[in-house]
Amino acid sequence: MTVTSPKPQFASPSQIRLIPLGGIGTVTKNMYAYEVGDEILIVDCGIGFPDSTMLGVDLLVPDVSYLEARKNKIAGLLLTHGHDDHLAGLPYVLPKLGNIPIYASKLTRGFALDRLKEYSLPANITEIDERPFSVGSFTITPIKITHSVPDGRHFAIRSSVGTIYHGSDFKFDDHPVDGVLTEKDKIASLGHEGILCLLSDCLRSEKEGRSLSESMLTDTFRREIKDAQGKFIVTIMSSNVHRIQQAVNVMAEHGRRIAFVGRSVESNVKTAVNLGFLKLPQKMIINKRQIKHLPPRQVGIIIAGSQGQEGSSLTRAVASDHKDIQIKPPDKVVFSADPIPGNETPVYSLIDDLSRLGIDVAYSDVDDQLHVSGHAYRDEQKDLIALTRPKFLIPIGGSFRHMVQYRKMAESLGFPRHHIALLENGQVVRLTQESLTLAETIPLRNIMVDGLGIGDVGTIVLRDRQTMAEDGIVVVVVPISQQTGKIKGTVEIISRGFVFMKQSRHLVKKMATTVKASLKPGRVLEDWAIVRQQIERSLEKLLYKETQRQPLILTVIMEV
Repeated sequence: MTVTSPKPQFASPSQIRLIPLGGIGTVTKNMYAYEVGDEILIVDCGIGFPDSTMLGVDLLVPDVSYLEARKNKIAGLLLTHGHDDHLAGLPYVLPKLGNIPIYASKLTRGFALDRLKEYSLPANITEIDERPFSVGSFTITPIKITHSVPDGRHFAIRSSVGTIYHGSDFKFDDHPVDGVLTEKDKIASLGHEGILCLLSDCLRSEKEGRSLSESMLTDTFRREIKDAQGKFIVTIMSSNVHRIQQAVNVMAEHGRRIAFVGRSVESNVKTAVNLGFLKLPQKMIINKRQIKHLPPRQVGIIIAGSQGQEGSSLTRAVASDHKDIQIKPPDKVVFSADPIPGNETPVYSLIDDLSRLGIDVAYSDVDDQLHVSGHAYRDEQKDLIALTRPKFLIPIGGSFRHMVQYRKMAESLGFPRHHIALLENGQVVRLTQESLTLAETIPLRNIMVDGLGIGDVGTIVLRDRQTMAEDGIVVVVVPISQQTGKIKGTVEIISRGFVFMKQSRHLVKKMATTVKASLKPGRVLEDWAIVRQQIERSLEKLLYKETQRQPLILTVIMEV
């Protein structure tokens, strides 16, 4: 594989430029751009999740600076399926790109519209069926696939250069809950016509064999509910409609009244019911406010929070901070979702908290049939390769180790290594009918969402938050006379998370003395920025010498 570093440019009609803006090397924040000539086609627009160092950050969204500078070239955006890591970035990205045309299947469109309505954003989303359609000069063939959310699609993207098969999250489930099978014949037909490059979900490339069918979870729920003496509580990914359906059916079989708790669960259930993807036994459904008025053994609950998200309904219920639900013995809580890679710590902390309360908790580490992967194992990935018969391969949707294992598997099938590209986000790939070449890498930032702020949290802010979390904060209040510009009164030292002030009076006195010394008594103070720097540098040296700690130091100049 040749590697060059040309200047960024639009792809000529003789080549396709593929630009992963998210979803490479990570499981989340999926977004891909295809350029042919002066047109750009986008696939997916998902969110990512912060790691433990991103204190206070709610979620991550793709950096679309590259697209924003070329938004007049965007022909449209395709959504593959209804998981948040593929569509929930829309409210944050569309204001930058404009009201571009979006194409999605019925349920995926419904979930996307829900996300946009929360932000009162207009949407131009066209519902697609099984027929091919055009987006600019691209011809798109949708392919029905099975996954952990219904109504998912792969896309064959035809251009003047060749056909790309965009194989996002999938599995080959021969017994899906809704009976809708993957359109393998259509995939084989496309492979016969010729696929230039296959982008394939690689998340489970470490797993030999084939993934288990989602439908097997009905028996698992039946087994778990048998010994539930109190409320039977199941936490699930809110977009996993098939699993919600199975849990509802089993709860109804056992005569339990069923409540949905959590904004995401309630919203997705409502949309799935309205669009015909979820069937509820209406006589058994109750409002969540009725939970406390029924005997616990008569209640079944499907609740949001399977990933241990701070502020989710489950975490608030565990902390006795939810107005509609309390969790206490002999309730049973079933985690029917594995942690998303990177979310292990909050999930297991939540399980620990439940266990301390004496709750019977079932999760996949103690019962491996509580969760079934929505992603293809190695044999299914081989099947997709065999059906599409591509010239080139690019694994997507997994961590780098999954990409490496996918490459090993593909090499075992006879693919030369230079026909398999392992990418990083921002790495541009140029595809022609004869070659796959790595081009320039587009610099991408982590765009972090913190409350209502989008992109206003950067590395400096995170570093300050990390410092406060580890070593605390010291605030120095320096009173300055408005008339003379000199210190007037007593320097005040305020500490939070650093030392207990009453037991550290000697240190507080040293700090005050150091502040005064750094200000040079009698000097008229004019440049406040320099004054703050002098104080903070002096205190940093003192505090590290005395405590071996480096709290965040803030200086407040107060005119009196």
